[in-house]
Amino acid sequence: MRNPLYKRIKREFVSDIGKYIVIFLFIVIMVGILSGYNVGNSSMKKSFYANMETFNVEDGHFETEKPLSDSIISNEENKLGLKMYSIFYKTLTHTVEEKYHNIRTYSFSDRKGIIDGYEIVKGIEPTQIDEIALDRAYCDANKIKVGDTFETDVATFKVVGFVALIDYSSLFENNSDAMMNVQSFSIAIVTKEAFDSFSVNEHYNYAYKYNDDLSEDETNKKDEILMKDIYLSGILGTNRLIDFVPLASNQAIQFAIDDIKNDLVFLDLFGYIIIAGLAFVFALTTKNRIEQEAKTIGTLKAMGYTTWNLVGHYILLPALITLAGALVGNLIGYTYFKDFTTGLYYRSYSLGSYKTYFDLSALFTTTLIPLALVILISLIILAINLNVPTKAFLQGKTKTKRKSTVCKLPKKMSIMNKMQFRIITHNKSTYAAMFIGLLFANLLLVFGFSLTPMLNRFSEEILNSQVAPYVYVLKEDYAVSNENVEKIKVANVDYEIDAIEVIGVEKFWDQSEYLTDINLNRGEVVVSKDLYDKYKLKKGDIITAIETYTGKTFDFKISAFKDQAGAFYVYMDMDTFNEYFKDSQTLPGYLSSEELTEIPEDKIYTIITIKELQVGADQMSMSMGDVFSMFYALAIIMCIMIIYLLARIVIEKNNQSIAMMKILGFSQFEINRAYNLSTGIVVLISEIISIPIDAILLKVVWEAFMKVRMKGWITFYLAPWIYFAMFGIGIGSFLIVFLIEHFKTKKIPLSLALKRE
Repeated sequence: MRNPLYKRIKREFVSDIGKYIVIFLFIVIMVGILSGYNVGNSSMKKSFYANMETFNVEDGHFETEKPLSDSIISNEENKLGLKMYSIFYKTLTHTVEEKYHNIRTYSFSDRKGIIDGYEIVKGIEPTQIDEIALDRAYCDANKIKVGDTFETDVATFKVVGFVALIDYSSLFENNSDAMMNVQSFSIAIVTKEAFDSFSVNEHYNYAYKYNDDLSEDETNKKDEILMKDIYLSGILGTNRLIDFVPLASNQAIQFAIDDIKNDLVFLDLFGYIIIAGLAFVFALTTKNRIEQEAKTIGTLKAMGYTTWNLVGHYILLPALITLAGALVGNLIGYTYFKDFTTGLYYRSYSLGSYKTYFDLSALFTTTLIPLALVILISLIILAINLNVPTKAFLQGKTKTKRKSTVCKLPKKMSIMNKMQFRIITHNKSTYAAMFIGLLFANLLLVFGFSLTPMLNRFSEEILNSQVAPYVYVLKEDYAVSNENVEKIKVANVDYEIDAIEVIGVEKFWDQSEYLTDINLNRGEVVVSKDLYDKYKLKKGDIITAIETYTGKTFDFKISAFKDQAGAFYVYMDMDTFNEYFKDSQTLPGYLSSEELTEIPEDKIYTIITIKELQVGADQMSMSMGDVFSMFYALAIIMCIMIIYLLARIVIEKNNQSIAMMKILGFSQFEINRAYNLSTGIVVLISEIISIPIDAILLKVVWEAFMKVRMKGWITFYLAPWIYFAMFGIGIGSFLIVFLIEHFKTKKIPLSLALKRE
């Protein structure tokens, strides 16, 4: 027989339609975002891995100072069962508002149908000597269109297409960079004729691909053998190994797909926490209805209805609203939010086209799990609150025992303050839920607000801590006429997940123009502040670093720290440096206050200036801006929703008392002071307590994330104005709710006071 209680569902929904619409809309938005991210992520992952097969992605690549001999290539191919491909490149310079953009240019004939293929995502492939195809993400960031003229230091081109290379899904200029750069670094393809005509330094880059499918361990072993072979052949033949990057550690390939996968895990967790919070609000709403309908429930129990009959009735409406919201959310997710999600990734990454795949797992995670959470949490709370003797329900009680102790208030306390105190203590469970909800909403707000000030401060630290206006690292020794330069030597080592540059210096302390803040003792080192912050180092610690290409280990004893941001550096005096790296491949260089134009381009390995160091912060801000805007919106909506729903519960629980206050002659202003202002007091206290807690919690999470997941380091910073902004948003949210509840209490009829409890 159909349960006749179900006939009450429509009436209950209509009587509380405002509250249920708010919850429904929030579920739609939240599930829509989750669904869009799930579908977009799933489709992009499948398309990405399919493209790796289609375009024959490399198993690794390396760069040497000079071309490898045919004998070395043949020996390594036979020895390790692989195929080497020459994909040389030349770097052109494009100038925009006195800023130099590096354009890494390849001949498409070295790649097309051979290794590390590409997709023309818009326009056509270059066919003439004056045509060029640029990276799509770079063009989007710099508002370059197909058909535009593109000037470089060696030639002027017509942009005929946008390209996405499988080995540059993330535009990392160097694999050791902390952040990609779509703003001032691009990949380009041109014709073979155009490539050969460029009179700039050529980079001898080789990609390799194993003939057989290997396990991870087998691949790692062969990668290590190949790296050491090329390195040793370079030392013996004076052909320096400049860079060696296996596929597994290639950020230009792996960063995008890792980010996509990790974002989905984080967002799903974030969504489920919010859905669980909504389920808790549902449960509190239902608990309030049980208290209001206690005698009715007692009558139904006396008529033979079981506790589970009543549970089924009270759980049905929350389940239906959740299911409806989830289905509508999925519909929006598969359309609008999917495109929004993929748009975020296409803005940051140079990805090829993708195909949308219908994913049953996405439907499961965005519909069944939220529904299960709502039902489970509601079920637990309902089972507890309905497990009361029938006699107690018939007497209008929802608890078998009541606390007899009453907190005595000071006699001098005003009647209004006493009322406010009683209202808060009487509704303590509801207000406790409000505090927890605001705690989480404020965590989202502080997360969203913190990024821009943090990156701005990071940029300022880079600007203030740059060692010299120009830091030159050369491929080989080259004497310069400028007597004001200071000689350095550079070696590359790895520590944990980070790459470190070890710098040997001839001058420091009072002898140096640039390194006046460090004093080096023989056998000891000074490390940059970022390295100290990330790994919680202290003076006297010994860190063990591994040389990048040989696997040799070095123990560095820390004597001091240098206040320097932007990268990880270890400084030592030149004698100590030569002792450590006497059998290693090192690079010479100079610290200079001006550009050293006399050094030939083919002798320069890299030039570090402030502009290059600021790229990472600018890129991160651009990449994550839209994501954090979404956090602002969700957090503000969540603040208003939580305050509104829980404040409404307080008013509903006290309808009869409010009606009695009206009969006794209390004005609307006084009623607002008693009830709505009590909610305001709780909001005020919640904001004061939760904001500092959220700041501490976010700092812990940020530092753990940077240490485990990110190369480099950005010190957590929360600008002082953020505290005031968050506090203002919380109070502003309450004022909106205050106005709504003002009109609700105003409409409560006096006749409710005559209702018997």
